[in-house]
Amino acid sequence: MQDIERLVGALADIKRLYAKEPTELFLAEYISPVVAATPQAAFYAEAESLPIRAAEGRICSEFVMCYPPGIPILSPGEVITKEIVDYILYAKVKGCSMQGPEDPEIEYLNVLKGGRL
Repeated sequence: MQDIERLVGALADIKRLYAKEPTELFLAEYISPVVAATPQAAFYAEAESLPIRAAEGRICSEFVMCYPPGIPILSPGEVITKEIVDYILYAKVKGCSMQGPEDPEIEYLNVLKGGRL
């Protein structure tokens, strides 16, 4: 019985020492994507790289995922909105590991060249 009590006490100490404050947690709302092209067409279309803020209103040609949880924020063929850009920048500040884009620092996004297929 003493072993179990010591284990419970140790786990409580670990939780107290390493638990994140609620203000540090990642807040997120679902952002409905605006799909302008099929993922395949956008992925294989001619693309150009733009600064992330300049990419607003353009069609994305690459995946952008935040890990964890690994769910795409952007997929090829989706319109890059201000809300999505704000979310990406917020996720970076919160320490989310961005995966998928050609630019590992995600300062630039690949978009369809000329804005069309």
